[in-house]
Amino acid sequence: MSYQFKWLVVLVPLLASGCIGINSGRSPKETFTLPRAYQEAYKLATLQAQQCWSNDGEFPIKGQLDTATRTAQVAVTGGLGGSHYGQVEIRALDDQNSEITTTVAGINIWDAASISAMQSALQFGVSTCTNYMPSARPPKKS
Repeated sequence: MSYQFKWLVVLVPLLASGCIGINSGRSPKETFTLPRAYQEAYKLATLQAQQCWSNDGEFPIKGQLDTATRTAQVAVTGGLGGSHYGQVEIRALDDQNSEITTTVAGINIWDAASISAMQSALQFGVSTCTNYMPSARPPKKS
């Protein structure tokens, strides 16, 4: 795929969406508890974001690890004003457990499916842009 075409594949939906970036009122968001220390979760989230949210480096991944508050954030930025298209907020619950909140813009590669892939990558320690793990939801009754 040519460089110009790759850029258009991401740029056109962003511009057509009207509001670019995360919108607190309507962007897909999920919070869950992870049995990993917050520093390890931060490393895994950074790797996942670099591999799946940066579009081969077109959108910068920024991270922040705060040892004083035992929190971390990973975000993919770009576009006008440095909007966030996806972000992972990590908060230590104790030495071995963290609370993870993943929010995405809801467009293109930053959609609800990417939240599921991020959660799977954090849980299993393997970066993947698509969640191949079966859902824990009970089967529908006929």
